[in-house]
Formats: sequence, C-alpha cells, structure tokens
Amino acid sequence: MNIRTCFLGTAAGLVWVSAAGAADAIVAAEPEPMDYVRVCDAYGEGHFFIPGTEICLKIAGYVRGEVYFGDPNGQDTFPGGGGDSLFTRSRLDLQLSTSQETDYGVLGTYFEVEINRDDNTDAYDTMKAAYIELSGFRVGFSDTLYTEFTGYAGNGINDYYEVDYGDFGRTQLRYTYDTGSGFSFGFAVEDNDPSSDRVYDFDVAVDSYMPDLVAAAGYTAGDFMIRAAGGYDESMEEGAIKVRIDGKVGIVSLFAMGGWSTDGDRINSYALWDGDWAAWLGATADISEKAQLNASINFDDGDDIEAALNVVYTIVPGLSITPELNYVNDMDEKAGPKAENWGGVIRFQRDF
Repeated sequence: MNIRTCFLGTAAGLVWVSAAGAADAIVAAEPEPMDYVRVCDAYGEGHFFIPGTEICLKIAGYVRGEVYFGDPNGQDTFPGGGGDSLFTRSRLDLQLSTSQETDYGVLGTYFEVEINRDDNTDAYDTMKAAYIELSGFRVGFSDTLYTEFTGYAGNGINDYYEVDYGDFGRTQLRYTYDTGSGFSFGFAVEDNDPSSDRVYDFDVAVDSYMPDLVAAAGYTAGDFMIRAAGGYDESMEEGAIKVRIDGKVGIVSLFAMGGWSTDGDRINSYALWDGDWAAWLGATADISEKAQLNASINFDDGDDIEAALNVVYTIVPGLSITPELNYVNDMDEKAGPKAENWGGVIRFQRDF
C-alpha cells in the first residue's frame, strides 16, 4: 500500500465519520431580538425612549457645593449677638421628566428632589416638584403659578432676603394657554397654606377647605415681555398683584418687577414683603462665551434694601463656579449690634 492509497483511505473515513455525526448535531436557536435604547429628539436633548414603550424619559440634575460667609448669609447670627459666621451646603438635585404623544396632546410628568447636607449635619431631602401635565392642565406639586408665571428675581444665588417675591411650592390644579400670537394666560386653584400666615397672624391660622386662587396673563414679542399675576390668600382674605417687564439691549437683558399688597399691614401668602409695595430690578450681561455677569437690587415699603452681584464662569461645559457678593441694609437690627451688612457665597456646580 503506497502513501497515496493510505491518504485517500483516511480522507474517506473522516468524511464518513463527519456525515454520521451530522445527524446528531445540535442546532443553536436564533438569538432573541434585543431592545436597544433609542434617542427621542422630539422633546429636546437628553430624551430617550423607555425600552418597550413610546414614552420619552429625560434624567437631569446637578451636584453643588457652596460656602456662605458674612452676616447676611450666616446661619449663626442671633438677635442680640451678631458677627460674621460661616455656612456650608452640599446638594444633589435629581430631575426626571417623561413625555408621550396622545390624542389630547403631550402627556408629561415631572419630578424633582433635592438632597442637602448643611454645615456637616445630617442630610435631608426636599421634594421640589411632582406633577402631571396634559393639554395645558397641570395637577400636583410645584411652584405656584403666581411665582412661576412672572419669573424669579434674577440670576442671583441669593435673590431675596426680606423682600420675598414668593409664595413657592403648592399642590395645585392649574391651566395655562399660549395662543401662539404672543399672548398667554393661566388660572390656578391652589391648596390653602396657612403655615406662612400663622407666622404673622395667629388669629387667622385656620386650614380651611377653601383653596387659594391665582390668575395670570402675559404678552411676548421678541425680546420684550410683560407679565402679570394676582393671588388671593383665602385664609387671610387678602392678596397681591405682581407685574414684570423684560427687555434686551445688546448683550444685556433687563427686568423690572413690582408687587402691590391689598393690605400692607398684614402679610399674606402672596405678599411676603413689608408694607404695601415691593420692587425687584435686575440685569444679566453675557460678557464672554464663558462668563455671565448678574446684578439685582430689591426694596420695599418697609425700607428693606438688598442687592446681589455675581459672575457665573463656565470652567468646562457642565461645570461652573459662581462667586457672589451680597448686601442687606440694617443687619444690626436684624441679627444683632455686631452684624455687618455685607456677605457672600462661592458656588461650584456640575450640571448633567
């Protein structure tokens, strides 16, 4: 037997063995299709489809560290004492929002919670918002329409001390509508909150079943906006009106907001300032691609004056540092004879 015959015989044997084993071969099952996360860009950046649904989800928030100093920002200045103090805060803010198209428009939800640690004490959490929205209706907990519609008092870290433009968080049922031609309006029925009234007038601290009421209207044309809101505090049987005007000149955005109380002698939930009236003025200038300058001043009928000046500097996208200088008049009357009128804060913030 020569080498060629041996080789052919071996090859034939291997073919026979392979053919015999093929009958017993295990066939692998087809892999199951995988659900990949799909980007949902219909509602802006950062949204993605929850796998297996048509609901778009966005996760956002920030991590923040702050150091406050001086009497206006100090937490240790007591009446009769006074003097500079230091206050620190670390915060995680988490925001979840969903959006989905329906036969009645976009069905949305929003949830926001803060977890804080102040001066190295035990951490505490605060629910900032939790609500559902559909076709202009909102039900749940969020800042009152009275504050949200007119906007906040500038871009300062400390945008008020005594001249408070609130109220803020309320459980509510509201409706807002934008005509698309510049006009918008809103109406809200809000849970009565006697807690703030209780501080100022013990005779009316009754949590009744009647709600507080808010109405608002506004007009926008380019960089010009005018908005107004009025709130009625049912437990106090008083209320307040705010009017705000916004405009822009070059790189500078300006606003002026004024408030009037129906009874300046009795503070209610919608007029937390002192006296009949209050005013808030502010400006923001984009001085470079990375730096924004913000200034504001507030004053009221009770001779309260407060001001803030800061620069928001973007170190890298998503990371900023904000040093701010604060002023509050008559701090010796508010926090003791040793108290000074000046203070400040430094904030580091990472947005995601």
